[in-house]
Parts: sequence; structure tokens; C-alpha cells
Amino acid sequence: MLPREPITYTFTEWASDSRSTLLVPPPDAQDQRPLYRITVDLDLNPFLPLSYVTKIYRAGGESEDLIGEFILSTSHKRAVLTIGDKVTRLSNVLSNINSSARDFSWLFDGTQLRWDCRSNLDDGSPMCICYSPSSDNQVASFVPPPPDACPPLPSAVLTVFPQGHQYLDDIVISALIIERKLTVAY
Repeated sequence: MLPREPITYTFTEWASDSRSTLLVPPPDAQDQRPLYRITVDLDLNPFLPLSYVTKIYRAGGESEDLIGEFILSTSHKRAVLTIGDKVTRLSNVLSNINSSARDFSWLFDGTQLRWDCRSNLDDGSPMCICYSPSSDNQVASFVPPPPDACPPLPSAVLTVFPQGHQYLDDIVISALIIERKLTVAY
């Protein structure tokens, strides 16, 4: 059952000991279990460019299920996405709209989203709005910390509208990939 109101989730502070962050519900939610756990590791394969491997696990239950992972080289020239048993180049799934480095189209396994990150908040944080292109309705918004701010950084927040919950895995994975792509300029 889809929620009736938008829900704002927060990414916890990065825990270096576990190399992970959690996506947690708001403090007033009945169920306080995290929704996702995200890990990042370096891939030091000597035959490939130095890469970051980001894995997204569904959390909150008795066990964690790997939802997907993406690998981005530090130069962003090599990018691979795996969701379930499907592996593809990221360029087959995520593309820029009208050559804009901050406007994206996501199409994976029938789920289509549009991320518009062309505006910033007053503190410099990107304001990314996610739309369902089929209906042009906003399904989510994502506000990561400003890329050039001094610590302590504010928490990244993901607000998901009721109709967006049916695309939650795709929204979380695509938001994380887009954030990584947005920070390449810094």
C-alpha cells in the first residue's frame, strides 16, 4: 500500500568502520528500521581503471538483499550497472537531456524517470527533482550536501511522493549515481 503523503528519508552520516550509510525513515515513522544500506569500496583491479563500487542493499528485515550496484571509474569513463541479474553499461540506462550535465533520463527495465538537478538551494546544495515522464508528475526530490561545503555537512535527504514509492529502488540507485556524476566537476 502506497503512503498518502510524501515521506522524507535521511542518509545517515558515513560510517568509515563499516564503509556504509543508511537510508532511514523520519523520526516520527512507526517503523524505524533503515530502508537501505549503501556501501562503497575501491576496485583495485590492475586491468581496469581505479573504480568505486557502490552497492545498495535493502535493509530493515532479518537479512539484507543486494538490490544493485554500480561501478564508476574515478575518471567516469568506465561505468557499469547491475540490478538483479541484469548487467549493462550505465550509458545504456542514464543519459543527459539536451546535453545538460544536470538533467538526466533514466530508463531501466521499463522504469523511466527524469532527474532535473539544474537548480541549487541557497547553501549550494543541488536540488534534484525526479519526475515520471509518462505522467510528468514529481515522484521524488533529492538534496545532497553542497559539494564544496566545510564539515560538518548536512545530511542528504530524499523525499518520495506517494506514487514514487513504486519506483523506490530505481529512485535510490539513480539518485546515488547522479550525485556521483554531479560531484565529478568539483
